[in-house]
Amino acid sequence: MNTSSALNRFTSVKDAVTIVTGAGGGIGRATALTLVAEGSRVGITDVNVDLLEETAQMIKAAGGQVIATPGDIVDPQTIDNLATKVLSTFGSIDGLVNNAGIVMPKPILDHTIEDFDRILHVNTWSYLVTAKRVVPEMRKANRGSIVNVASVGALVALPELGVYCASKAAVLGLTRVMAVEFAPNIRVNAVCPGGVDTPMAAEHFKHFPSREAALEVLAGAQLQKRYADPVELAKAIVFVLSADASFMTGAAVPVDGGWTAW
Repeated sequence: MNTSSALNRFTSVKDAVTIVTGAGGGIGRATALTLVAEGSRVGITDVNVDLLEETAQMIKAAGGQVIATPGDIVDPQTIDNLATKVLSTFGSIDGLVNNAGIVMPKPILDHTIEDFDRILHVNTWSYLVTAKRVVPEMRKANRGSIVNVASVGALVALPELGVYCASKAAVLGLTRVMAVEFAPNIRVNAVCPGGVDTPMAAEHFKHFPSREAALEVLAGAQLQKRYADPVELAKAIVFVLSADASFMTGAAVPVDGGWTAW
């Protein structure tokens, strides 16, 4: 197989159809908007109906095409509803960005079994639920690209985020196995954000006396002493998703301001 024919097996972002979960704000919203700016049509979902509608309206205002269906991502019916509408409207599913996630900041010993179950279901199990619905469609087309949003917490310790870290470390294991099992025509990679200025991060701010104090702790290990803008993560995700990264699969890509450099 020559290089040209090999590249044709992988999806381009332009004119592609991409599903983004957790698109009601933060990294998910920024990713959906970046994809639209690059020429993708998108299907989006989020458990928060109002925030999801805001994202959909922003996409339409930018001239993009979007299908938005709300729901809890751990419920297989949520991704089934979205995928069915996306397929009937756009005709294919070329990309998937698994971004939905939650955080419950507290010491490990204070977590309950219920906490653990919910975090693992949203942050890890949902990625498998979406793949089970979407990958068969990608296989029919003989192409596809998946990006699983993990975290720097999959690579280093984040105090009071122990179960969150465990869930994101599990995402890396799942990503590698998906890459192996879905090869060669479907690529699967993970992106590991560092500190990002999102509503989820704001939840963690509440445990500090000020935003500056939170920055010192949460971004203190980053060489760039600031939170990332969600758009910075979105651009990295879209790159990994796109044909520009056609020889990448099974990778865990830190986008962490240098957190894991030392």
